[in-house]
Amino acid sequence: MIPMPSRSYPQRSTIAYSGAFGVLKHRLKQIFESVESLPDEESEGPAFRVHERLTVKYESEKHISLHWRPDPISDMVSDSFVVLVLNISCEIPKVVVKKRPQKLKKKTIRKQKRLSMHFLFLCLERMGNW
Repeated sequence: MIPMPSRSYPQRSTIAYSGAFGVLKHRLKQIFESVESLPDEESEGPAFRVHERLTVKYESEKHISLHWRPDPISDMVSDSFVVLVLNISCEIPKVVVKKRPQKLKKKTIRKQKRLSMHFLFLCLERMGNW
């Protein structure tokens, strides 16, 4: 049997997330006991560490990245974080801008009423009930 070198390579995953970075930290604090902010010098932007195993970094307005060493517990923490992000993304309310109907002038409303009354009379006349 050939001996295989046992090395553990750092894991990295990038996730699409467009919400507030502070929301993630708040939600993680509700689930995990240890969530610590990292200094900006160490992480090149906003970042925090979960249980000293998972590092979450703010990459851009639309992405965050996860960094961890491969072991069963770190993998479990990273998997639960991904599920948390997916749940938060589903909870973000969808904002749809609807166009407001233009306010009609009183004269236009009167004309519409007259036309609809005229149409009603024509229909009744054709049916022979008038």
